[in-house]
Amino acid sequence: MNKEALHRVISHMNEDHADALLLYAHAFANRKDITNAYMVDLTDSEIVLEIPQGETLRVSLIEPVNTAEDAHRVLVAMVGEARNILSS
Repeated sequence: MNKEALHRVISHMNEDHADALLLYAHAFANRKDITNAYMVDLTDSEIVLEIPQGETLRVSLIEPVNTAEDAHRVLVAMVGEARNILSS
């Protein structure tokens, strides 16, 4: 994904989907103690979150992403999967 698209995805997630970032941390990293998270990077295989006290948390994607469209599809799917995990 080019830098411009990556910046748009990260900004969008931080501005409009803070709830999703918490779901990722809670469900996929088993960090239910986290109350705030910011996406600082998105690679082809993981989400990189910054959480309180400057700690970095890496969350593996459920499948690789190469484009903004891939990222949208995978990140939305991960929200659904996270909700299922947390409701179990």
